[in-house]
Amino acid sequence: MPAGRIGPVGAVRGILTFDGGAEDVAQARRFVGHTLRHHPERETAVLLTSEVVTNGVVHGTGPITVVVLESDAGVRIEVTDAGSGSLPTLRESGTDAEGGRGLFLVDRLASRWDHVRTGAGLTAWFELDAPGS
Repeated sequence: MPAGRIGPVGAVRGILTFDGGAEDVAQARRFVGHTLRHHPERETAVLLTSEVVTNGVVHGTGPITVVVLESDAGVRIEVTDAGSGSLPTLRESGTDAEGGRGLFLVDRLASRWDHVRTGAGLTAWFELDAPGS
């Protein structure tokens, strides 16, 4: 369920900006995987980054920036694109549909997520609480 920022988001561990092409989704996954290589939520962060960056590539405009923040409480990933005509929405997807499951996964696996329009465009973010938090 989307929720606003509820507290400190942690220290910036890495920032990556790219053009916003389809090939950049894999680059974003590698970047987050490497940045969080010792974090217990690494695999979930990589999966959800892939979904959010794909949404930015498909529905937004480039460039796209990925920011990884980390604190003792967990990790936060922010994905900003130059903007799009519509805000991301959680929607039902049929069992045989090829798309439409990205935000469903984010909603199910992230501790919190949301999106906000900024001067830089549209930022979608998610947080994963550290185990035991």
